[in-house]
Amino acid sequence: MTTDLDRVWDAIEDLRTGMLTTEGPNGLESRPMSASVERETKSLWFITRIDSAKTDEIADDAHVNVAFAGQSKWVSLTGTARVIRDAAKAKELWSPFAEAWMPEGPEAPTTALIHVTATHATLWDEPGKLAQLVNVAVANVTQKPPTSGDEVRVTM
Repeated sequence: MTTDLDRVWDAIEDLRTGMLTTEGPNGLESRPMSASVERETKSLWFITRIDSAKTDEIADDAHVNVAFAGQSKWVSLTGTARVIRDAAKAKELWSPFAEAWMPEGPEAPTTALIHVTATHATLWDEPGKLAQLVNVAVANVTQKPPTSGDEVRVTM
């Protein structure tokens, strides 16, 4: 049987790219990042450059949010982040996408990892596009908001 927690991790693995939000000197800042899921530790990994603004922002305030969006699924994951240097883990997570952004490789002194330990998450899982359109049409006729889809909240 699939648990709500499994549904959250499945959605993140399907969507893969999320908007990592940190707080910096000008307020909240989001940027797209490709996530690697580590279910057993309830965490996400991101490959980044050590000298990026987000690494400085995480050093100042470790609280982050990662939002994932797709056709009919959305996930908001909140947690704490830390920036680490671990060449072995970077090699394990390395991909053609990482290579494109950082051709110097996983062992380069400029390569770092962001490790996000999840504290809680919310998943919104809506039916397919056609079902959504039908539900909106019914809501417009009945003047009652649609109740389709599923909202799941989990504490990690």
